Amino acid sequence: MNNLDEFLIIPLQYDHCEQVYVVAKESLPEHWSLEGIRDVLKYDNNIYYVAIDHVCDRVIGFGGIMIVADEAELLNIAVAKDYRQHGIADAILKELVSDAKNSGAYRMLLEVRQHNDVAYNFYINNSFVVIGQRKNYYDNPPDDAIIMEKVFEQE
Repeated sequence: MNNLDEFLIIPLQYDHCEQVYVVAKESLPEHWSLEGIRDVLKYDNNIYYVAIDHVCDRVIGFGGIMIVADEAELLNIAVAKDYRQHGIADAILKELVSDAKNSGAYRMLLEVRQHNDVAYNFYINNSFVVIGQRKNYYDNPPDDAIIMEKVFEQE
């Protein structure tokens, strides 16, 4: 993939779930089950997007948030290995931030593995800041969670 025009960001649909599971399995050490991915569609406070390579009609990335009161929690975001470094995660995050703001959230929270430098730097580059740490939060392999937030500018 060479051209950023080759993918679309669209809301997650039931038919995408199996492909989302494939991306999650290859990208996230502690990924959700296929049933867990399907379950996000059951709740109105979940907002999920997929990135689709429209040339081959393949899910190449996904991300989602959960809105609780006036906060959004980034539940996960992942891009297929052969599609990374093309702005896909940035495009998904941009949609999620926009929807979080439109839902009345004033900030977005997330946890990231302490030793996942790529993800950590991605969030830093997208204006998230560290606000805490959870010791021994992750298994497989064991790791601490860094808690980050992005406070939205009031418009």
